[in-house]
Amino acid sequence: MIEVSIPATTANLGCGFDVLGMALDLFYTVRVQPIKENKYIIRNRGEGESCLPEDDRNLFFKTVKKITKMKNFPEQGLEVEAFNQIPVCRGLGSSAACISAAVVTVNELNGRVLSIQDMVHFATQIEGHPDNVIPAMVGGLTIAMKNGEQIHYQKFPFFDTIYLVACIPGYTLSTEEMRKILPANYSREDVIFNLSRIAYLMGSICRQDREGFFSALDDAIHQPFRGQKIPGFFEVRDYLHQKGKGEAVISGSGSTILLMLREPITSSDEKKISELFAQKGTNNLVIKKVNWQKQGIRVKQT
Repeated sequence: MIEVSIPATTANLGCGFDVLGMALDLFYTVRVQPIKENKYIIRNRGEGESCLPEDDRNLFFKTVKKITKMKNFPEQGLEVEAFNQIPVCRGLGSSAACISAAVVTVNELNGRVLSIQDMVHFATQIEGHPDNVIPAMVGGLTIAMKNGEQIHYQKFPFFDTIYLVACIPGYTLSTEEMRKILPANYSREDVIFNLSRIAYLMGSICRQDREGFFSALDDAIHQPFRGQKIPGFFEVRDYLHQKGKGEAVISGSGSTILLMLREPITSSDEKKISELFAQKGTNNLVIKKVNWQKQGIRVKQT
């Protein structure tokens, strides 16, 4: 039996649209057993278990079949138990984790012939964007660059003195739909705004300059538009700014908001944040403390 575990991820981190991502300590774990019958069986547990298919329509098996065909690996039946801690369609990389787990599983079943770079390449081809896939596979905070078909990335440690809190609404948002609401063109001023901030942000990470990091998180490319689809986002961000507590960013394309705080969140902060969301119509909010993860892929063979 093979056990593969992949962390959740948060993408963009404000100004780093489609290039920045970071691994978080929520996990998608699969226990995989090859079987003689040429069929796929999966049992879903945890987040999404009531709505995810349990046959070859499942994203895990769709990915297994694609990688098997692309690399001409022998087909084999699989029985899988999936344990998911990552909220589905909430901007926390559930699809990237599932796809990455499938790619790693196929590699394990076929003698580990794929390098980490190969696996990143195939997973990105299927998922569409590297900002979630790369931190899911390698952990840490990552910055990605595509150069034709090549994907390049660098990995960095995050701050141990920044406290992370995920505010997870009960509703889902489609990544495809949240891309459609973005402008087709941007002004030179907006492009320079984001370029200067992502450059300063990465410099602050390299120097472990926490206040420099906080000063560079603002964005002009996606959050002004996506924030309108996440009632309460602007109000929570303004509250954190006014109190000097930190910053709020949209995780991926939403609906989750990631808080980055100078101090651990207090019960009064949680109450106020819940009230701000409720005033905008979001009552079924989950507020969850999370941590960044240094490691990505975890594999056990028994």
